[in-house]
Amino acid sequence: MTFEERVQQASPYLLCWIDLAMTPKRLTGLYDLKKIKRLADKDFPVPHSDYTEKKLAPIQDFLKSRTGSWELLGEMTALQVLDFPKRAPKGIVDDFSFLPKLTNLRQLSLTYTGFSDCSLLAGLTNLKRLFLPARKTLINTGALEGLSCEIRTNEPTWKDRTILRGEPMPTRQVPDPLPDTVAIRSLEYVRLCPPGSQYKCSRHSFAGEEITLKVLEELLGLVRAGQAVSVTMERREADGAEFFTVDMEEGWSAPVLFNGWDEADGRYNCQPLNGKYIRDEEDAVVQVGGQTPIPKRYALDDPELTALCIDCFARTGQLYPNIHWLKWKGAAAF
Repeated sequence: MTFEERVQQASPYLLCWIDLAMTPKRLTGLYDLKKIKRLADKDFPVPHSDYTEKKLAPIQDFLKSRTGSWELLGEMTALQVLDFPKRAPKGIVDDFSFLPKLTNLRQLSLTYTGFSDCSLLAGLTNLKRLFLPARKTLINTGALEGLSCEIRTNEPTWKDRTILRGEPMPTRQVPDPLPDTVAIRSLEYVRLCPPGSQYKCSRHSFAGEEITLKVLEELLGLVRAGQAVSVTMERREADGAEFFTVDMEEGWSAPVLFNGWDEADGRYNCQPLNGKYIRDEEDAVVQVGGQTPIPKRYALDDPELTALCIDCFARTGQLYPNIHWLKWKGAAAF
């Protein structure tokens, strides 16, 4: 297979990552790959950013699949640092067969990937630091005994926490039915673009009188259909600090009220308590802000319930009263 054919099948995220790491130089052949020593977190293309979308747009025209292959990494034999970042989209790399070729690696971070087979690491004897997913997700861990490097696994840091550390948020009455007016002064949401569009996502912002019931109903339709990525709203009466955000992915959502205020506690944050997952130690698919993992017990798995939360806050400035909310003084649970 020629170099051009391999590039055509490569992941657009990998090509963009290489491009950022080589700037101002450009990738012209395999020889260029063999000179790169570092693919670091800071250079990884941020999903859904305007810069990344523009970078990926021309590449998508000739790619055979959006996910693509990561085998070009196997040609980067001079690599000393390979750090897959937290913000990498889940599932974009599922084949790690390139790893045994990277024998010059000094630091390898696979924490936020789907990596599992430790036998692929057996020959990486130059490693000084190795970062892996949670140990319970790994197989063939005996291979790690032959490595003399620092090894860290991403064990849940919240598994010993109790929900009692978050205080129940008092239920506040809201009109029933909800008013035909809005109580927010700003609204921004990111939605998935229709198939065939040049970009994957589009951002929509509204302020003041631009926030109409029609705009809200269109947003709620996107949420129910799984076409919304994130929503951010700010209350009219707020001092500019209090806002309500909802991140969504694969039917899950992570609603968070940031910087609420009352006389008794001062600043606080709020998250929902999902009774089905109170004792569950796994993270939800969705992440707060697209990069911060959140336990399932503080996320919602019902798009209709998510829509109700957004609708209630947009019209009343209050949290939806028919679910349990926990108040966290000073910081959220994640």
